[in-house]
Amino acid sequence: MKPTRSDTNTWQYTTRIVPAISVVAVVTLLVFSFIIKPYGKDGSRYRHGGPTATPWQLVLSAYTVGLHILSIVFPARVFFALGEVMARMKETASIKDDPRRRRTQSVKSEKGTTTFPDPLFVIILPAYKEEMSLLEETLRVLGSHSQARYSYHVYLAMEQKEEKSEVKAASLVKRFQNSFYKMSYTVHPQGLPGEAQGKSSNESWAAKQACKDYPEGVKRNVIVTVMDADTHLSTRYFAQIERLHVEHPDQNDTTVYMCPIVFDRNLHHVPLPVRTADLMWAGAGLSSLYGGSTVCIPTSVYSLPMTLVEHVGGWDRDPGAIGEDMHMYIKCFFALSGNLNVQVVYAAASQCNVSSDVQGLKGYLDGICARYRQALRHMWGSLDTGFAVRQTFEMFKRHTQASRARVDLPLSAPKYVVDVVKVLKNGPLTACSANWTAFYTSTGLDKSLTPKPANIEPAPSMPIHKANVLTLYQRLFEAHFLPIHLAVILTTSSIFSLHVPGFLMPEVLHIALDFAGWCRLAGFLLMLCFFYRFDTYHRLCVGFRQEEMREAGMLDAMIEHDGFSMTVFPVAGPFEACLFPLGGFIFGAIPALQAVISHVFTDRITYVVSLKPQFAIKRWAGIRP
Repeated sequence: MKPTRSDTNTWQYTTRIVPAISVVAVVTLLVFSFIIKPYGKDGSRYRHGGPTATPWQLVLSAYTVGLHILSIVFPARVFFALGEVMARMKETASIKDDPRRRRTQSVKSEKGTTTFPDPLFVIILPAYKEEMSLLEETLRVLGSHSQARYSYHVYLAMEQKEEKSEVKAASLVKRFQNSFYKMSYTVHPQGLPGEAQGKSSNESWAAKQACKDYPEGVKRNVIVTVMDADTHLSTRYFAQIERLHVEHPDQNDTTVYMCPIVFDRNLHHVPLPVRTADLMWAGAGLSSLYGGSTVCIPTSVYSLPMTLVEHVGGWDRDPGAIGEDMHMYIKCFFALSGNLNVQVVYAAASQCNVSSDVQGLKGYLDGICARYRQALRHMWGSLDTGFAVRQTFEMFKRHTQASRARVDLPLSAPKYVVDVVKVLKNGPLTACSANWTAFYTSTGLDKSLTPKPANIEPAPSMPIHKANVLTLYQRLFEAHFLPIHLAVILTTSSIFSLHVPGFLMPEVLHIALDFAGWCRLAGFLLMLCFFYRFDTYHRLCVGFRQEEMREAGMLDAMIEHDGFSMTVFPVAGPFEACLFPLGGFIFGAIPALQAVISHVFTDRITYVVSLKPQFAIKRWAGIRP
């Protein structure tokens, strides 16, 4: 019996509000522990060792300890991963495009033989309401790569809702088409049922066109790269992917490539809370890029084979796909039953911080507000928790149905026939195909032994990778639950500790709160260590980018136009890092809480393009490729 539309909507809504349900559960736990019975079971009696904790307080104590352990594990993991990323960046710095090693592939068709680069990079550049000067700068950097004219097919993913978007795209194509192997643009139609405007919808529309543009024989060697409009990618990014693609042909269809990010263009022009928030955002992406990590969620920039894009049906276009990088990763992850292969590309993607060009206090506040709107859009991606839950159930359902699939044979069928059917039912010969008829004719088997194949589905090619599934949920918990739960428990427990003397608390709760305090101190110190190491990473990334710009003949212009942030804390050095909890609270916990509460009522958010630094890039307008 198939579920009705009402059942589907109820299930989708229930999974959508899972983070909100978790917040209600935590608040309920706190109310019963701190308000209804704050002094435990024996609140009116003073025994040796203090009053006995209630079941609510026992659960709260255990959960508080667990959360604070995670609050230490996360910065420790980021610190470790960052060190490994820097070491690998230095090791792979010599991997560059070598014209002598370029490969091609030929495909025959009715029109003749066509030669394509191997691999070929389809680069999708979403450009909804982005400034012309910003897009020009991004394309100029891409066009400076030595392999751009040989293997880059750039698609500008425009939105019809933007006025004169097609004119803008045509102008850019005319100006930059000679810098690339090919350059095209697509315009996502406005008002399609069930589709929301935004990056994911534009990418989906562009990817559909890209899949039509290339024949089947080529797609396995076509790698689709998605990036933000303000992202500067290194030539080493594509050179490393090319090398990985050639060296691991058996994994090409199931591999996603991702890289670390760095905010190294206007970091010195944004408010300190914005700066620390973006450093933590970059750190969150770095946290899973250590050796041996099998679950790495991309941040803004990633690449995957066109065959995988087609296998999963491309990018989703509904409102729940607003966090398209995580959403697409989850979609591919569960389509492959957790067996998605990850390859880290050790070439950082350069990005801009959200900022305002207005000077003075108004500009400072504008920058704060713009970053909050961006943070809310990021945290709106907590919808992906519900998406992951639904995909998990679908995955297990798919495997269960495949394992239960059977072929009904007459009881008189010989054992060797049963064995043959068991082999064939998941193979290329199916009981309803002409191949099966040819098979039983050639073997002389009686037609009455032909299996009845109703409701048989091919078994998934790979078993469920349960360890990866659990790791993915840990990553989702860190992203969508930990910031809110930790902030709520930290705030309420601090108020509780101020009003209730320690000797009146149940001993278990008192120990848990003391332990949490020491964990917060340890986490704070670990974060300071992370910021110190991140500054080294930042300088390394700036050095690599300066060298590439020098080779491309663009260094002097970028220096003149203030295009490099040389350090992460330009004013007071490491002392600025001590204020990171402020940025984490303003741009982490608060927008996350607002997002999960809003999801109770709607899954839609108005897509607003973040403010980009125009003070520098507008000066590039006069520079032409």
